[in-house]
Amino acid sequence: MNDPITVAGLTVNPGEKKNGLLTIPEFFADGQAMEIPFTVLHGKEKGKTLYVQVAQHGSEVMGLEGLRRLITGLAPELMDGTLIYCLPNPLAFRERARATILDPKPGGMNRVWPGDPHGSLTERMAYLIWTELVVHADEVVDLHTAGRNAPVWVFYEADGVSKLASSETALRSEEMAHLFGAPILYVEAEAYGGRKTLRASCVDNGIPAIVPELGGFSQLDEETVMIAYNGIRNIMLNLGIIEGDMAIPETQVKLEWLAEPKKFYAYADKGGIFIPEVKMGDTVEEGGRLGIIYSPRTFETIQVLKAPQTGYIFTIREDPVVHQGDPLISVPRLLERTKN
Repeated sequence: MNDPITVAGLTVNPGEKKNGLLTIPEFFADGQAMEIPFTVLHGKEKGKTLYVQVAQHGSEVMGLEGLRRLITGLAPELMDGTLIYCLPNPLAFRERARATILDPKPGGMNRVWPGDPHGSLTERMAYLIWTELVVHADEVVDLHTAGRNAPVWVFYEADGVSKLASSETALRSEEMAHLFGAPILYVEAEAYGGRKTLRASCVDNGIPAIVPELGGFSQLDEETVMIAYNGIRNIMLNLGIIEGDMAIPETQVKLEWLAEPKKFYAYADKGGIFIPEVKMGDTVEEGGRLGIIYSPRTFETIQVLKAPQTGYIFTIREDPVVHQGDPLISVPRLLERTKN
């Protein structure tokens, strides 16, 4: 039998589901408090704890529907362990923006972890979430949303990128990324964000963590909704929190992410009209032809776009009207193609 758990002052008995609020009093100029909602599903038996959040960038809500389907279908009395869910950034969520206008930090909340109790509005929210919710977690999934028509991928960090994380933490993060079941695993070969992302802060503190980037901005994208649903469910199954069968795609590719985009992006050297000659998912050789830019005045080809390295076509710019210096096609290195 499990023991009761107390999360942010909310006591949840074994086999219960409860909703709670993290509160920061006198948060706003008019004296009103900030309330951050969270939910705890506490299993009947002891087990691992998974923390999941969505929309710390307030416009990135693609993961909500998958989580709704999962959480409303779970029976805590049949669980071994705990699931904690949080909507971490109510300010940006209300504004439907990446970062709140009240605290417009570059990168929004995902550049301030683990927060600061004496810092800005966003830093104070992050600190409360970290100290009251994340502290309970054995593993963390931070759901984001990529651009329109983007593929679904999972960011995780290669072993050795963090100077603080053990190989065990890095390897488990990679396993989580595989289990999530996205078609693309995007491994971070270099650090970014000043180690202030939630994922990096977790890894630095020994908590395996991943960042799924769910393609598109429509909650009605059924394929992406099901990837989110199955992804969280697969990790819970693997942790032994619930029982059932996993849903893993037949094939997955692993790509290399670098902090400097100029190493793997093809750019416009001249302004004009961009016509791609490859499609996402293609593989190309270094120097291979990717497309053209032509002049809207003369219709002459003014640039033949070449692949900066041998790799995988990951993104292609949709807007054909381009200016000098615009990034047009990303070609990260293909590290591995696996069959499951």
